[in-house]
Amino acid sequence: MASLAYAVYSPAYQGLPDMMERVVQTTAVIAFFGAYPPTVVLGIPLILYFKGRVRASLANCAMVGASIATFPWFCLAIFFGPDEAYVNNHMTYQHGMMTWWGLLEAIELLTEIAVFGIAAGGLFWLIAAAGIKKQPPSKVFD
Repeated sequence: MASLAYAVYSPAYQGLPDMMERVVQTTAVIAFFGAYPPTVVLGIPLILYFKGRVRASLANCAMVGASIATFPWFCLAIFFGPDEAYVNNHMTYQHGMMTWWGLLEAIELLTEIAVFGIAAGGLFWLIAAAGIKKQPPSKVFD
């Protein structure tokens, strides 16, 4: 759902003239490359680690969702940049190093991704943990 919401918010062009096809293709790319791998690599181990330690509240699920969604894009933005890049006539990368304008662009992108990660974490809480009564953390996911 979060991938679909992001695709509706910011559909990629990909040479497709039809808006619906752009949203569908963007949803698939975001889901298969930006959502599912981090969920499998980070999300499942975090659920297993926090299983008996932290209560599955809406705030906890939302913050973990934001962390899982943002972490891979943070790593890409910080460690793997182009040699030179421009956005709106502002240089974002120069000689392989991120400029101040590039840092602002990265923060904007990561903030957008974090907002959709918060929504995904909230959706996870709504589906998986909303009906759980006040119990000790060790009994929440049993």
